[in-house]
Amino acid sequence: MLKELFINVCILVTFLFIGGILFKKYPYIETVKQKLLFGFLTGLLGSLLMFFSIQLAPGIIMDFRHFAILLATLYGGAIPAIVSLIIILVNRILFINASSFTITIVLIVFLIVTIGAVYIGNCKTTDLKKWMAMVGFSMFLLTGMFFLLLGSTKEIYKLMVIYWTISVTAGLLVFLFANYIYQSNKAYLEMKQQSTTDFLTGLNNVRQFDAVFNSLLEQGRQMDQKLTLLMIDIDHFKTVNDTYGHAAGDEILRQVGELLRLYTRSHDIISRNGGEEFTVLLPDCVHSSAVYLAERLRFAVEQHCFVLPDLSEANITISVGVATYLETVYSAEHLLKQADDALYKAKFSGRNKVCSSVSA
Repeated sequence: MLKELFINVCILVTFLFIGGILFKKYPYIETVKQKLLFGFLTGLLGSLLMFFSIQLAPGIIMDFRHFAILLATLYGGAIPAIVSLIIILVNRILFINASSFTITIVLIVFLIVTIGAVYIGNCKTTDLKKWMAMVGFSMFLLTGMFFLLLGSTKEIYKLMVIYWTISVTAGLLVFLFANYIYQSNKAYLEMKQQSTTDFLTGLNNVRQFDAVFNSLLEQGRQMDQKLTLLMIDIDHFKTVNDTYGHAAGDEILRQVGELLRLYTRSHDIISRNGGEEFTVLLPDCVHSSAVYLAERLRFAVEQHCFVLPDLSEANITISVGVATYLETVYSAEHLLKQADDALYKAKFSGRNKVCSSVSA
């Protein structure tokens, strides 16, 4: 029995590790595709655990297939749980011989286990409490199934004590492994986002801007594809902070970021490059279209009423410099400088303007 138990633990740990790798970038299983994949994996896990069952006594076996359904429910919800249940039950019917009565009881019990697990998974409590409630609920049902199929004898009672001890212990170990992997993947995702995202606006930060900018420039060189850079600066932002306070200034920066998202194309790359400076990279965009877009942005900010944390209102303006590789700039290395020069021109010729770079 110890050998079989060791094999089951190895299967569980291996699948948890593989699942952790597959979902490293997506610890929050949200899309239907992710849910279906997670359900398939846990269904495969439950089927393997069923085939490598543990013999408690001659003619009496146990397995941990219900853990697969519980994992699917805890981290994915109802859809993975149902997919996992279907895969496990299909394999149970196709590959393990049993009477129609036994198969019917197994189907009913595991269906109730899944429904109960989904209900518990929707409760507002900690993952550990949810998991232990799921394990306890499933164990009561499975114990009842054992008594129904094997009868109520003194030997069965002894075996059930062993069954509960092994299952509860294994359940705790499974949760500890799964939760460690889940928390590690969450921390990885958060650190990755923080390294590329501006904490205040949710836009790309300067590090991510540099990476994308260099990548798009290289793409432009290889494919002779135009790339436009808008360099944007909020006019008199120091005065805004001095007048309304830094909290208000932060709120204005957030709202400017939202306006940039709203008035640009879905595939344009928006960044906050520091302080009150923003950039927008426009792949495959001709200069005239970029100037028109920049003017739309300038007008949208000018017309927008910025609501501050104290519910007072403020109005601001922006200045924009525009440069386009293969139109106003023919050297990729000079694109950034030309956009900055155009912004400088807009700032020192009255502000609240859009200025283009000169051919270079």
